[in-house]
Amino acid sequence: MRRLTSPSIVVLLLFAISTLTACSTKNDDSDSANVMDLVEAHLTTFEEAWSTGDASKVGALYAEDAVRIVFSMQTPLYGRDAISQDFSAGFSQDEGDPLLSITLVEAREMADGVIMAVGEWEAPNEGDGIGGAFLNVYRSDGQTLTSVFDHAVVYNPVTDLTQVERVFDEVHKGEGSDMVESAIARYTSLTNAGDIAGLSVQMFEEDGIQVTENGILKGREALTSGIQPPPEGVRLTAQSYGYRPVSDDLVVNWGGYQVESSEGGLLGFGQWGNLLRVVDGELILVVEAAGAHSVD
Repeated sequence: MRRLTSPSIVVLLLFAISTLTACSTKNDDSDSANVMDLVEAHLTTFEEAWSTGDASKVGALYAEDAVRIVFSMQTPLYGRDAISQDFSAGFSQDEGDPLLSITLVEAREMADGVIMAVGEWEAPNEGDGIGGAFLNVYRSDGQTLTSVFDHAVVYNPVTDLTQVERVFDEVHKGEGSDMVESAIARYTSLTNAGDIAGLSVQMFEEDGIQVTENGILKGREALTSGIQPPPEGVRLTAQSYGYRPVSDDLVVNWGGYQVESSEGGLLGFGQWGNLLRVVDGELILVVEAAGAHSVD
């Protein structure tokens, strides 16, 4: 048998490495495509269930203990029953057949059986038509998805603050509350100081996402250029309503926020619901979703 010389070994090693790398890239791309396909199929099922106007069909797509945040309410909906009842109330107010169009922007498998999705939605028969963005966190069995967390944000929110009484949920004091309070303090301090570059680097993962009434921003560069600091004299404060682990190092956390003038006057408020990663005892944003309260 002919012995391989050193150059031959190097060539073979390089070939093997390049082949493995190509296979790995191909598998990664394939996995990403499969996740996108899985979420697209689920969203189609959601649209079809919505089009029937049957709240029980839509509610069945949620976990029994799911949490849903919607722009028209000041506090979250807890559990499938409450979510279904809210859909039922909404469908009863629709004129004609309910319509919903959903566009998926990004989906990622965050952990085994945990999938995150963000995108945009449009309800053309709601008044003059409304639309917005969403964050969903799903449990997956590889074939179907079940929503465990859902935050719907509306574009162009409308709220007459003189006609709305501010309502708060109970502040979360349980598991992870120390990390949550630390994260809120860091986030609001950086925002109120106008340090958006610092906010993007310190609070978000490198490919982190923000979902708000201003649209969807992906990646630190887009976050730094797209997030607007508050005007001078305007202050952001926030509180946590809930916290739930979804994997060994991932949690969903939700709460409320308000924007106030230097004199303490309320300028705006809403809810936030985030997917975060626990890193060295601190919470880092994978996806931030925050939306202003809006009513007809």
